Amino acid sequence: MKNNSITRIILCIVLLISTVSFIDCSQQSSFSGDSTGNDHQFLLDFSILNTTESNQMYLQKGEQINTSIEITKGTVDIIVKDEAGKVAYEGNNVNTSNFTIGIDETGKYTFDVTGKNAKGSVHFEKGESNQG
Repeated sequence: MKNNSITRIILCIVLLISTVSFIDCSQQSSFSGDSTGNDHQFLLDFSILNTTESNQMYLQKGEQINTSIEITKGTVDIIVKDEAGKVAYEGNNVNTSNFTIGIDETGKYTFDVTGKNAKGSVHFEKGESNQG
C-alpha cells in the first residue's frame, strides 16, 4: 500500500513538472526591446524578436534610407515596399551589414522586420536625397 502511494506522488510530481515546462515554452515572448518609428526613422533594438514589427514612412523619390543591421542571434527577414506593393528592398535571413535603400517613387512605404528567436538591431534612417 505504501509503495502505491509513493508511486502516485512521484507521478503527480512528474506531471506537475511537465505541465510547468509546457506552459513556460508556450508563453515565449514575441518582442522585448525598443521600437521608435516615424516619417524619419524606424529604429528597432531587440533582445527577443519572434514576431513582425512594422513602421510606415512617407518618402520622396530620390531619398536614401541608411540601413544598419546587427543580428547576434536567430533569423531576421526584412521587406520594404510601397503602397502598391512594389518592393524597394527584401532580405531573408539577413546578416549584420550597412547599406542604403534608394527610393524610386514618392509615397508611403512599409518597413516590416520579422524575427525568429532573434536578437540584435535594425535601423532605417532617412538620409540625403539624390535629387538636385
